[in-house]
Amino acid sequence: VKSFDTLSYAKENKISIQMAARSLRYKWFYTIKKKYSFCYIATAHHHTDSVETVLINLIRGTGISGLHGINNLSDLIRPLLSFSKHDILNYAKKNAIVYREDSSNQDDKYIRNKVRNRIIPIMQEINPNVLNSIGSTITRLRDVERIYNQFIFEKKSSIISRIQNEYRINIEILLQEPSSKQILYEIISDFGFFDIDSVFNSLSSKSGKEFFNSDFYMVKDRRYLIISDYINNNNREVVSEEVRILKKHKLQFEVTQMNDYSYFIKQANLKLMHIDYDKLQFPLLIRPWQKGDSFIPLGMSGVKKVSDYFIDNKFSLIKKKKARLLISNHQIVCIIGERLDERFKLVQESKKIYIVKSL
Repeated sequence: VKSFDTLSYAKENKISIQMAARSLRYKWFYTIKKKYSFCYIATAHHHTDSVETVLINLIRGTGISGLHGINNLSDLIRPLLSFSKHDILNYAKKNAIVYREDSSNQDDKYIRNKVRNRIIPIMQEINPNVLNSIGSTITRLRDVERIYNQFIFEKKSSIISRIQNEYRINIEILLQEPSSKQILYEIISDFGFFDIDSVFNSLSSKSGKEFFNSDFYMVKDRRYLIISDYINNNNREVVSEEVRILKKHKLQFEVTQMNDYSYFIKQANLKLMHIDYDKLQFPLLIRPWQKGDSFIPLGMSGVKKVSDYFIDNKFSLIKKKKARLLISNHQIVCIIGERLDERFKLVQESKKIYIVKSL
C-alpha cells in the first residue's frame, strides 16, 4: 500500500486536491512501470468517465481538444472505455464480483461528483440514452479534431516562421484568414500565451505592446508578432578581471598578448570582439541599453545614440530588448555581438587584447 501527503502536494503546487491525487498517483504508476520494465499502465476508466470529462470541460470552458473525452495513450491504456458504468456493474453482478468504489465519489464538493450525481441524472430524465448520445458525439468530434489539427498545421506553416531564436507571426497573412483569431490562439497557446483577446487586439495597435510568461516574451512589431525566450530586462552582471566565462550571457572572455596586429584585425568579427585591454577599467559591467546611451561606433568619429544605431540597422523590438552593453568606467565598450566603440579598438601600439566571444 502506498500513501501520499496529498494536501501538502496540492498546496505546494497550487492545484486542487483531486488534481494533486491524480498527479501523485500517475507518478507512482510510472515509477513502478520503469522499475519492473512493464510495457503499459492500464486504468479502469470507462465510457461514463469519458462523458463526465467532456461535461466538466464544457462547464469550465474548452477548445475542441477538450471535447474528445478520455483517450488511450501510447503506454497508458484504458481497456474499459467502450463500456459504461452500468455495463460493468451488470457484469460484476452476473459473475459474483465484488464492486468497490471510492467513498469520496459520493462527496459533491468535487465537480466531477456533482456532474455524476446531480447533472447527469437530470440529463437522463430528458433523454434516458444521453450517455450513448454524448458518446457518439465524442466519436465524431475526434474525427473533427483530426481535420481541424491538420488545417491548423497547414496554416501555421504559412503564417509563422523561425529566424534563429525568434518566431515571427506574419500579421498581414494572419488577418487574411477568416478565422484569424482562432488560428492565432492555436499558435500562441503553444508558447503558453492564452489571453487571446489582448493579443489579438494588439494587432491593430502601435508597435511595442508586450506580453510575458515564465518562459517566453512576445512583442507586437510593425509587421510581426515576435516570440522569443524570456528576456530579463533587469539582468546586470559585474565582470571582474578574472572572469573567463558567463554561462547566463553565453559569453567567454580571454586575455592574450598582441604579437600580430594584422592577424587579430582579420580575425575579429561580431562573435569575436577584440578590445584593447589597457583601455579598460575593471570591473566591467554588462547591462541592457537605456534611453540616452551613446557611443562612437567603430569606424566613425562622431557620437551616436544607441537608439539611433538600432533604427539605422533595423533592429526588431526583440533584438533591441536582448541587446547588452559592455561598460567600462561609465563608457560603452561595445554592443556585445554587434559593434565595438571606436575608443576601445586595437591599434598598432596595443599590447594586450581582451577578447569577448559570443558562444
